[in-house]
Amino acid sequence: MYKIALMGNRDTIIGFKLLGLSLFPINKKEEAVEILNKLAKEEYAVIFVTEDIACQIFEEIERLQKTSFASITIIPNKLEKKYLGLKILRRNIEKAIGTDILFRKEVE
Repeated sequence: MYKIALMGNRDTIIGFKLLGLSLFPINKKEEAVEILNKLAKEEYAVIFVTEDIACQIFEEIERLQKTSFASITIIPNKLEKKYLGLKILRRNIEKAIGTDILFRKEVE
């Protein structure tokens, strides 16, 4: 059976334990890259990564999104909101259909 993982700073991810997600608190960039690669090779269908961590390992996330079965999704974190996940969604929509039909100028 496939599993769902959540990587991020401890304060943001701790509440998700009640949902049965596998939690991976991250302290360093190197640790994040190592864990992300490990999860992508294991039976994880969905890997959520908080924005603060995703900003540090974005190149690795993009590489794995092209080569891995797992869906890697960036979510906001408790500390700050950079809207990285929304920016990626916006870019993908524009790439697919040629225009931004969802956000217009709300997310910069």
